[in-house]
This record gives sequence, C-alpha cells and structure tokens, in this order.
Amino acid sequence: MQRREFLQTGVVAASGLLVPRLQAAAAPAGAGQELRVALIGAGYQGRVLMNAAMSIGGVRFRAVCDIWEYARNYGQKYLARHDQEVRVYEDFREMLDKERELDAVLIATPDFAHATQANACLEAGLHVYCEPMLAHNLPAARSMVDTMRRTGKLLQVGYQRRSNPRYRHAFEKLIAEAHLPGRITVVQMQRAQEAADLRGWPKRFTIPDDVLRRFGYDDMNQFRNWIWFPKYCGGPYCAFVSPQLDVCQWFLEAPPRAVMASGGRDFFQDRPSLDTVMTVYEYPHKLGPVRVSCAMLTTTSGDGTRQFERFLGTEGSLQLSENPRWARIGREPNAPDWDRWIDKNYLVKQEVEAANAASEKDMDVHVSGDVEQYQFPMAVTVSNCQAHLENFFAAVRGEGPLRCAADIAFPSQVAAFKALEAVQAGSTLQLAASDFNI
Repeated sequence: MQRREFLQTGVVAASGLLVPRLQAAAAPAGAGQELRVALIGAGYQGRVLMNAAMSIGGVRFRAVCDIWEYARNYGQKYLARHDQEVRVYEDFREMLDKERELDAVLIATPDFAHATQANACLEAGLHVYCEPMLAHNLPAARSMVDTMRRTGKLLQVGYQRRSNPRYRHAFEKLIAEAHLPGRITVVQMQRAQEAADLRGWPKRFTIPDDVLRRFGYDDMNQFRNWIWFPKYCGGPYCAFVSPQLDVCQWFLEAPPRAVMASGGRDFFQDRPSLDTVMTVYEYPHKLGPVRVSCAMLTTTSGDGTRQFERFLGTEGSLQLSENPRWARIGREPNAPDWDRWIDKNYLVKQEVEAANAASEKDMDVHVSGDVEQYQFPMAVTVSNCQAHLENFFAAVRGEGPLRCAADIAFPSQVAAFKALEAVQAGSTLQLAASDFNI
C-alpha cells in the first residue's frame, strides 16, 4: 500500500470495523468513588496499564477485549488474581453493547484501530485513555479530537512524560521559573533499542485467518509485528519518537515550522517501515529559533543510554530521561551561580571529580569550559504510566484537568508524520500553521 493511500484511508476502514450503535452512558463516578473501566487491547502495553491501575486502586475492571484468545485469557487471569472478575470479548462492539455501566475505557491496540475504537467509546458517553500515537494517519487523529470536543468526554493520550515529576519539575521550575538553561538553542534527542527479532506467538494460539481478516490483518505475523507495517501505523519513528516530540513541543511551547530528514531500511530488509531515521526540526521560540536533532535507532541500545532529551542553552543544560540514571543538569562556566536554586531545592549539586583530570592537565588538552554537574532533587517512586493514569482517573472524577488531552498531543503527531514525508521528499519541508489546525 502506498503512503498516499493509507493517509487517505477513512476512519471507519482503519480497523475493518463498523462504528457500534450508540448507547447511553452511566453517570460518571464522583470524587472518591470506584471507577468502572474496560480494557481494549490486552497485549504488552495493555498489561502495563492493568498493572499500573492495580497499583493506583479505586478502579474496578468490568471487561477485557482483545481479538487474540491468548491475550484475553492473560488479562482475565491477571485481574482475577487481584479479585477482579471480568467478562472477555473478542469484538469491542459487543463489549460496548453489553457493558452498560462503564465510566472509562483504556485503549492499547495498534494505531490503525484507535480512531474507530476511541470515537465509538466517546460517542457512547465514555471517557478514554488511549496509548499513542493517536492514530495511524492525521485525518483519523483529527477525527478523534473532533469527537472529544463534540461529546465533551475526556480523551487522554498516553504521553506519560507529561505526568513524570522529573519532567514537570524541569519545565515548571528549572525552565519557566528559574530560566537555568538561559536561551535554549539546541535540543538533542535519541531513541535507541538493540536489534531484535520479530515477535512470534504460541502456535496453538494462532488466530484463524477469517478472524484476522475481519479485524484488518493479513496474517499472524502482521498482527504480532504491526509496528513495522505502514498500513497499521507510522512505523517505529512515529511510535518511539512522538513522545519525545511531545516533550519538545511542551518545553518550547510551540510546534515546529520546518523539518529535514534522512532515513531508510538500512538493516531490516524484511520489514517495510524505516529502521533508522535522523531528523532535524526548526522550532520557533520567544528567545530565538531552536534546532532539534533526533535519532531513531533500532539496531543499537546507544551504549546503554537508549533514550534521552537534552536541552542545551547558553547558561545550562538539562538532560532528561525516563531512566533516572541519565537525567542530569549542567551549569555553563559563564552562568551566574545557582546557589539560590539549590537553597530552594530546585537542584542538588553533584560533587564529582573527573578521574582523568590530571592526565588532561599533563597533556595540555584544550577544554572549552568545565560544566558543573547537578542532579534533580526528587526520586520518582511510581512509573510514568501509573502517574499518567492517576491524572486520567482524577480528571474522570472531576478532580482536575487532563495533562495530555488529544488536542494537546496532536501537534506531535503532525511533527512525526511530516518527518516521514521529509524522508520521502529528500528535502526540507516547511510546516504551516494550517498543518496543526484541528
């Protein structure tokens, strides 16, 4: 299938399913009341959501839906161990028809099914938490924003960094209040993972061909490895990098205005989507333009660093990561002292003497300036997923706003898909304000 064809694919055709008949939703639970929840998609990420929800408490799963018997069985047995008896469904339409007392639905299915499923749930009067990306193309993503606004129901996108205390501290305290980086001029981002084989499956749980076709899959390999097939999603670049693009948009408070990119099937010749993509975005900022480089690598763990976002400014730098090992703060030699920010517990001084300092001095190595290293003052004790779900459940109870509603997440979808277009075009793409209209 050509890219133009799958970009033009309609929302209903996205998963090969029809929109279910509408139903009246039960009144949402109030503050402190147990929420009634269903899960659509009980694969790896669905299991992450179940585990996080069980850690939060105050949630009662009523149903689990997945087209794969193996995943349905896992979800049912897992929740039973937590004293939650659920009904299981193959088709989400049947689930919505029979489960009349739900408050919210968690969606963790392949991207091409998101719009059909989320729109149906919103139309049924339910709040929705949807794993990113929003959808497999921009028209489908726009439809989800439209449905969210029209129904007045909540649609949280699972960009979990929005709820990570370390990321929130970096933006709210270190950038917005203290201005520690000075003028941010460059952002460097990386998402790396080691080369891995395609996913297999227990052969006795192979989904029958007619069921696969009914739900939009050509075969079991595509079902298990959908992330590598353009008909189902934007490939690893969109899946892996869009959360980081969301961080960039959040911290710079603007979407990009241009992107250039290079990428290819450099290693995995048996997979239709790009396995390596290098991009450079230009973002407008109130203090001046910011260049953002991003590397999406699927053949190396990046010497163990895997994933980070590094904001570099004239007076300091912030390196953020979901792994606290790679999170750090650096003060440039020409920056004013940061003592008052230490006193306010915005950061902690890291006293580290370079092991090779003597040898550098002896060899007269030129050093542009010694950057003082600092650390974040907090230890994050819950997973990103748990913190983001907590925000979603609180919003469903009316206890505060969503941190990443669909309209907030939408610009990062545009940025990701436009990078793929730039690879194909082999040139820099200028992005207009109209590209981000929803």
